[in-house]
Amino acid sequence: MIFKGISRDFSLLGEEQYDTIGAFWDEMSAIYGLENLIGLGYNWRGTSMSYAIGLRSGEIPFSNTSLILPDDGWESALGITENLKEIYDKIYTGGRLDFEIEVFYEDGRCEIKYHRK
Repeated sequence: MIFKGISRDFSLLGEEQYDTIGAFWDEMSAIYGLENLIGLGYNWRGTSMSYAIGLRSGEIPFSNTSLILPDDGWESALGITENLKEIYDKIYTGGRLDFEIEVFYEDGRCEIKYHRK
C-alpha cells in the first residue's frame, strides 16, 4: 500500500499530540470532510513523531509525503474517539509501533490499524 498525504511533525511531550493532531484533523476535515480522511502516524523519534493525513480515496493536492506501507502484519482496534488515549495505552502495552492508521467517523467511532515489527 502506498500512503500519500500532507505530513507534519508533532511533539509527544506531555501527550500534547492528542490535541495538536486533533487540531490538524479539524483543519483537514473542514476542507475534505471527516469521513473522507485517513491518518498515518510514523517515524517516532524520542519526543516527536510524524503524522500525515490523506484521502481514503484519491490524493490531496500538494501532498508532501508518499510512504510504502507493509501489506501484512496489521492489527486492528475499534473504539470511541473520546477514548482514544485509553485505546492507545492498550495498544502500546505490546511495544513500539512502526505505523498507525486512523479513521474517524461522524458518529464518534474510530478504527485504528497498527503495525509493529
